[in-house]
Amino acid sequence: MKPKTMLFLVIILGIFIGISFLIQQMQTPSVSETSRLGGALLENLPVNDIAAVTINSEEGTVQLGKVEEQWVVKSRYNFPVDFKKLIDFVKKLKDAKVGRTFKASEASLARMQLLPQDKEGAEKDSKGVQVRLEGAESNLIADIITGKVRENESGASGGQYIRMGDSDTVYLTDQNFKYMTKDAKGWLEKELLDIKDEDIQKVIYTSWEGQKAYTVQREKKGEDPILVNVPEGRTSKKSELTSLMGSLSSLRIDDVENPEDKQTEKTKLDKLTYFLFNGMVYTLYPEKKFKDNADVHCLRVEIAYQKPPEKEKPPTDLSEATPVTDDKAPVEEKKDEKTPEELAFEAENNNKKMSKWTYILPKWKYENFVTNIDELLEEIKEEAPEEAE
Repeated sequence: MKPKTMLFLVIILGIFIGISFLIQQMQTPSVSETSRLGGALLENLPVNDIAAVTINSEEGTVQLGKVEEQWVVKSRYNFPVDFKKLIDFVKKLKDAKVGRTFKASEASLARMQLLPQDKEGAEKDSKGVQVRLEGAESNLIADIITGKVRENESGASGGQYIRMGDSDTVYLTDQNFKYMTKDAKGWLEKELLDIKDEDIQKVIYTSWEGQKAYTVQREKKGEDPILVNVPEGRTSKKSELTSLMGSLSSLRIDDVENPEDKQTEKTKLDKLTYFLFNGMVYTLYPEKKFKDNADVHCLRVEIAYQKPPEKEKPPTDLSEATPVTDDKAPVEEKKDEKTPEELAFEAENNNKKMSKWTYILPKWKYENFVTNIDELLEEIKEEAPEEAE
């Protein structure tokens, strides 16, 4: 090959390398000279390209990532992540503005708690919280260490010190990441069920031996629930019945069990079956376990659909129809109600997602699932006889 030809190819190659470098610089978030005062900490942050988040702190390592296009907590058995919390966290990073920038020695980095977690020999209170954002191919998008919060004269937060990777440059930002969630279970989607009391038509408690212990029901929406077959000499506690019917409202979890651990067979657990007016059926299996001398309150859930009986059709003969008075005007059917087919599909999908997990509940929530009929009853108080005048 001629020297001129070789020189020409080298020049062309150099141009392509330069263009590729510029494109990469444009796509990779960085702190530019123009953004160091009042500008964004992370310029060109490709939020939609983020596929994994790792948070490394003194409390351990949290790994969030995508599995089959769904965000999960990888360090918690791939349980679904609290997506709103994740969005808020990434938005906070994207919105962070730089108020000051300076170079720092290792001693200064230690005082500002900006040393990495894997720094050997470093004191515990000199290390920061490391946040790594990665793309789908494990390519690094951003590597950040959040350090000490700077307090202003009044004692309030004056921003937080941030370091990018192993750089000796420190940025004082307007955002505060002090309360960033640093444990895996804190990133779990905590809302399990949210079913209104008035939507529940009936609750049946059955012991694992197959004995039906009690039934609480209401015939129509809006009516108070009643306990069926109340023993003679006793009456039901209205407050306890209300609590039972509302036990699926705002039902949140604390944590989840490892799905690989052996679980108690459902056939050996008591169950509560909730029948909704729309045909949805929720079967709950509460269980109290003992681990490390502490009570662990667990729950498993199954979801199904049973088409409710059809309502009685209105008479076709006008002579048989009951006249409608002004105070009993017919209620129009809601147009946004789901069809039986939609409800059945929803039940099947939710059952696949939820029935494979064993959830850990707060004790006070667990206690709403009454498995002893005596808790729903009280003795009838006899009225004292009136004294004769």
